[in-house]
Amino acid sequence: MSVFEIIVRLAAAAALLSYLCLKHRQRKHRRSGEDEPAEWTGKGMDVTALKPAIEGVRRDYLAGRHSARGIFCRRSLIRLARRTIARMAYFHSRESQEHEQTHRP
Repeated sequence: MSVFEIIVRLAAAAALLSYLCLKHRQRKHRRSGEDEPAEWTGKGMDVTALKPAIEGVRRDYLAGRHSARGIFCRRSLIRLARRTIARMAYFHSRESQEHEQTHRP
């Protein structure tokens, strides 16, 4: 590695570091006003829609669990992916080339 390459790489690293420091500083100054507790507005959220779901989970915790898809669903997804990939042009052209090579006299 020549001296010129070393200088160029160091200059590129310095430029990148300066850019990242500048962006970090800008982001830090932009966020500083939001983190002041004296400036918080104290907005709440409406939980009336969540309350029945939470009560249902408290009564029966298994009811809140998402239903697990069976192995048949996974197999059908794999089959669908296999068909989709097999229909791509890349595999069609490759298949025809292999077919020509094996069936030549």
